[in-house]
Amino acid sequence: MIRPIVNINGSSADDLIQPRIAAYDALRDAIKSLQQVTPNGRDYPGDSDRCVADREAHYARLKKLSVIAAEIIAEAVAIKEQIK
Repeated sequence: MIRPIVNINGSSADDLIQPRIAAYDALRDAIKSLQQVTPNGRDYPGDSDRCVADREAHYARLKKLSVIAAEIIAEAVAIKEQIK
């Protein structure tokens, strides 16, 4: 996790947190959009093995984005906790 240290000579906590929140929101939007393109069996007539493989690849992409989103929001929380 990336954890900058809030200090008097550095960026403000808000300047560190807000872009992370924006990135998190963008990732959540991307995840929602990608969920709508989940491979469906009706688009793989006679090739269920390929459908299963494509679905696994698709869910792996979604998982990667979810992991990144979780890391980014955790960074924002860690920064916020420094200013309590």
